[in-house]
Amino acid sequence: MKKILSLILLTCVMFCGGSVDAKKIQPPILTAEFEQMDFAPLYPTYSWEPLPKTKFYMVRVVNINTNKIVRELMNGEALNRVTDWQPFNEAGDFYWQVCVADKSGRPLSDWSDKKFFSVKMPVTFAVLGDSISHGGAAYIPAGQLSCQWETYSDVPIKNLARSGDTTQMMLDRFDNDVLPFSPKFLLIMAGVNDIREGLTSDDVIKNLSAIRDKCLAHDITPIFCTLTSMNPELIKSRGIRLTDKDWREARERINFWIMNTPYFVDTSSALTDEFGYLKAEFTPDGLHPALRGKKIIGEAVADYLHKNFTESI
Repeated sequence: MKKILSLILLTCVMFCGGSVDAKKIQPPILTAEFEQMDFAPLYPTYSWEPLPKTKFYMVRVVNINTNKIVRELMNGEALNRVTDWQPFNEAGDFYWQVCVADKSGRPLSDWSDKKFFSVKMPVTFAVLGDSISHGGAAYIPAGQLSCQWETYSDVPIKNLARSGDTTQMMLDRFDNDVLPFSPKFLLIMAGVNDIREGLTSDDVIKNLSAIRDKCLAHDITPIFCTLTSMNPELIKSRGIRLTDKDWREARERINFWIMNTPYFVDTSSALTDEFGYLKAEFTPDGLHPALRGKKIIGEAVADYLHKNFTESI
């Protein structure tokens, strides 16, 4: 009977916003792996193993150098993750922790063990992109090594990508997110969200040209990556928005433009079937390449960089 009453109390606390003795709930185990990456992502996704009968979690990030809390975030994406949409674009050393919380953010457990990451600058290679570069695969959070194509590149690449971005959004944040890191080379993997939403190829090429011009104005060598394809049947089955029926033609025109720039990586051909669609075996949702696909992308990028910029590696 006592166990039943305790369970009822805990459930009420989790979903009604009450409080409980923190020692009664174990802190979660952290799963994001920033400390094992060559560089911490500009927009990190913190993740953990969710605990039974819990719903809300609080993340805090502390600047080790100043001993000040620089982030306090509540999970909103899922029970096991939250993405930090405020960029880490200043050098520093940090640790992060997670605790179980009620809906108002009051801790209901002790804080988890600490995990550490550093923001270093300048960098040699970086990538500006959307969710395909930001990370994540199926239901695995973006902060885990296996879900980032950068993991499969033996050339260290700073991840400046942000999920959901269009080429216009990348252009708008270029000064704030790219320039602080002073990369010598910037990989640009952009445009899939544009054509998915129905933007014309001319609009995308205009934005890519503007990003190229910004790179050249700051002595950054732009390296474009061809747009990966999509699989409309899988996209429809997953409820993802795809508004443009002519997206394949737009993608082909954009890729033709990309392949006529001085430096480009073909990151799409090996993932595309004979009908011009993203191969089903490489994607869980028709839009994002999964682990096997990301391995192909990462290895293709590394191979290109080794062949063309050996002296900078």
